[in-house]
Amino acid sequence: MLSAIKNLFHSLRFRLIASVVTIEVIMLSLLVWNNISIIHTTHTDRLRDTAISMIQQIATTSGNYMVAVDYATLKEYLSNIISYKELSYIVVVDRDENAVIALGTVTPEARPKIDTHPALVNDNVFDIAQNIQVAGQPMGRMLMGFSLSLMDDAIHKSRNRGITIALIEIILTILVTIIIGLGLTRRLGLLSKAAGEVETGNYSVTVPTETDDEVGKTAAAFNRMVAEVSKRTQQLLYEEKRTQQLLTENRLLIKKSLEVQEEERKHLARELHDELGQCITAIQADAESIRDLSPECDHRVITSADAILNVSAHIYDVVHSMMHLLRPSILDNLGLEEALKDEIDVWKKRNPKISCIYDFDGDLSNLGERINITIYRIIQECLTNIVKHASASHVSIELKRDRENLHLSICDDGIGMDSAAPSQAHIGLGIIGMRERIQALNGIFMHETSTDNGFQIFIKIPNDKEQ
Repeated sequence: MLSAIKNLFHSLRFRLIASVVTIEVIMLSLLVWNNISIIHTTHTDRLRDTAISMIQQIATTSGNYMVAVDYATLKEYLSNIISYKELSYIVVVDRDENAVIALGTVTPEARPKIDTHPALVNDNVFDIAQNIQVAGQPMGRMLMGFSLSLMDDAIHKSRNRGITIALIEIILTILVTIIIGLGLTRRLGLLSKAAGEVETGNYSVTVPTETDDEVGKTAAAFNRMVAEVSKRTQQLLYEEKRTQQLLTENRLLIKKSLEVQEEERKHLARELHDELGQCITAIQADAESIRDLSPECDHRVITSADAILNVSAHIYDVVHSMMHLLRPSILDNLGLEEALKDEIDVWKKRNPKISCIYDFDGDLSNLGERINITIYRIIQECLTNIVKHASASHVSIELKRDRENLHLSICDDGIGMDSAAPSQAHIGLGIIGMRERIQALNGIFMHETSTDNGFQIFIKIPNDKEQ
């Protein structure tokens, strides 16, 4: 309920109608108040002017009768005048202030206080007086009282009529404002609803223009805007779909390239082991046979045989090292954990000034060949980059497997890097290669680095025995 009331007060329709009605009520109220004031002033001035005119005329006529001491005729004359609808009383007094004639609602003994203006009357009777003079000689005074009842009734009727007209105008204004407001806000509501539809992604919505006014022009402009947005959105969606398709194809190509690369490395390592290894073994065997069968006095033969043995041993070491780089046999024979331990231990011996700690947790024995070689290559490349670029003194490697994912983190305390710097492009390409390897396994690759704050890599790969 409160929410509905709050929404009503915040609606444009309510505010528009309420504002117009409020202004109309205020303006009409001021107009009615002003009209009532004018009506009151007009009626009181009219009564004052009428009373003054009548008393002056009656006083002049009455003077003639008073000179002739014809009070009977004067009374008859005044009796005809007392019937005037607004006249309340007439009193005629002589020069000694004695009432000679008293007609109406006032007794001869009563002497009401003379009023200056009908607006200042307190007893509902406008009391006035006029001296009676004949040839400049005072004959007495004329006292007259005019009732304000008729004037008050006229003012009251005028006020009621003005208030009624104002109320009718207010009601008509409310009705017209509601009709216009509903029509205007209905069209604005259609615009608002259409904008909401566009916000949700519905670009097929249109707003009827109806009339060629400002709202109609706004609706037409809105329709053109939505059509243009829809067109550009379709283009963007097509480009995004095409880009996504190209990205998927590129990742598939990278995935296949990595698989082919590893398969070629594996094949080449096997060929080196099977072919070149056997040849070196045969050379060593022949050299030993030559040395053993040669006469002891023939030092040249013995020296040549020993040289052949030394060179073949060196060649075997080089081949063995190449085989290890191409495809570590320990990875196939003993599994990922032992291969990593062997790789890290060898790296630590070559780089004794860098402290390296590692922690392996969980079952790492059945991750699958693709995951094994990916984790091995990433750690191998990271260790190589740390030696070449990081200038680090401490390295930590953590590999853990839980029920759902395999987690790998590699952190060093080296100089870090500014990824935007051109000199770090080779490291950036290495990161891209690692990311592609991980994304090929549906994993997540993240890294954090900044100048003088080291380099951290975080990897999460879902467990999938088929990978």
